[in-house]
Amino acid sequence: MNQIILASHGGMSAGLKNTLELILGELPNVHAVATTRDETEPVTASTRRLLDGFAPGDKAYVLTDVMGGSVNNDMMTLLADYPDLTVICGTNACLALNLASCDDPITDEELEEFLNQARSQIVNCRKMLQDASAEEDDL
Repeated sequence: MNQIILASHGGMSAGLKNTLELILGELPNVHAVATTRDETEPVTASTRRLLDGFAPGDKAYVLTDVMGGSVNNDMMTLLADYPDLTVICGTNACLALNLASCDDPITDEELEEFLNQARSQIVNCRKMLQDASAEEDDL
């Protein structure tokens, strides 16, 4: 099974998990961890507990929010102890939905396609509409 850990600063990861479950229904393979101002344990401790609880054949993906941020940096330190872990930074709902929708192992090619789809979802909609309007005017 693919296990997805959403890791963020504050409530973003819990909110994203809630969004995924609103769209896809209950997702026992999606987990949210976060760094907060009043945390009682490091985010790596809760993540390690999750990773250690997964079945041996599970593939784990950690999706983080900000490249170079403390959460991403902390998740990257886990790679030394969990070499099969995949850490992806810059998550969005498109990427999380694609990963959460996959029951079968994800190939490198599929993951790259998911990343490309996620990147394509970052759009300045005002400019997109302006450009579309300008194209219509040129016809």
